[in-house]
Amino acid sequence: VAVCVEPAEPHLSPHFAMRLSILVVTTGAIVWTQPLGTAGLNAYGHAYSRPHDFTASEYAQIATKFAVFTVEKNHAADVYGNASASPPFTSNSIAATVGTARKIKAINASVKVLMYWNSAIHFDFYECESEVQPSWLHAMAKKPPYYNYSVPAFREWWVRCAVDAVTGNAGAIDGLFLDATPKIETQGAIGLWDTMVDELRAKLPPDAIVVNNGFYLSPTGGKDAGDDAWSHTDTTYVEHMSTIGTSGNTPGNSVLYLQWLANATAAHPERVFYGHGHIDAANPDSMAFRVGLASYLLVTSSVERGFFLANDGNYSIDGGLLVQPAWAYLLGCGEPTAMLTADGSVVSRPFEHGRVELDVAAGTANIACIPTRTN
Repeated sequence: VAVCVEPAEPHLSPHFAMRLSILVVTTGAIVWTQPLGTAGLNAYGHAYSRPHDFTASEYAQIATKFAVFTVEKNHAADVYGNASASPPFTSNSIAATVGTARKIKAINASVKVLMYWNSAIHFDFYECESEVQPSWLHAMAKKPPYYNYSVPAFREWWVRCAVDAVTGNAGAIDGLFLDATPKIETQGAIGLWDTMVDELRAKLPPDAIVVNNGFYLSPTGGKDAGDDAWSHTDTTYVEHMSTIGTSGNTPGNSVLYLQWLANATAAHPERVFYGHGHIDAANPDSMAFRVGLASYLLVTSSVERGFFLANDGNYSIDGGLLVQPAWAYLLGCGEPTAMLTADGSVVSRPFEHGRVELDVAAGTANIACIPTRTN
């Protein structure tokens, strides 16, 4: 595999400071990052292995398939944790993220590796969580407990811990994945979170990537952690969009969800949008995968600058992430030429070289684009 690096346009986000183009010259295996000469979709990776580390084969696939990769919480505890210690030192998830990042970058230094950092829940997996005080947590029967955003000391600590993890490890970690943003909005604390993220970004290197998991549409149509949260991170991951066109969402809500996302991305094409779809690891090239991919294509402002991930809802490394069909990242659709349109349950959108159609009631999708070369 020959790797070619092209300088990106200076106005683009840190994701595109370097663009990776892969030319397959040996076995014909497909690598998912940008194919030469096409506006291919970028593959986003996000996974853990518990309790063991990723295998050598999994590391090789991660390093060649994903432009950006998040190391999920409580990864590889039997390598980086201390089984005889108390939490969070049983997991040591900062050390696990750093060690995993270095192994990935030893294979491909271009991969951007992010640390998972929860905005709402005290999981007690990260070394600095040993500093958390009982008064920083809501008294609640449900475990693990939620953070109490009304406590200034908590807010200062949350920023400091995340910044130290990124800046204190010689460039191993390239940014942060901030999970559970919708839970902060439902607590009425999203304004405080906005300020904390602004402080965090001001203390990080200018090329650091910060992603929030947002744009949650509730079963009743409530919209949480949408454009406002996205405006503070510049990058969002929409985990819940994997319910579009499935039994996890009504057809009416699915159309509403697509329209909400499409309007947001159209209003802010300068921001980066990560999509999430569903995949059956035992049958990866099924209609379920195509429905998720079509959902993303219907709403993204750009294919070339877009990122997509599919799994079975489980972020374990064996949850379907590595068996996504390679054709999805080699599509010849080009860029969208118009906004989506909805006719009942059927939503469609034209592209430079094709058309994408999704029937959210039937749970079917048609991605009709010209093929691109694969070698």
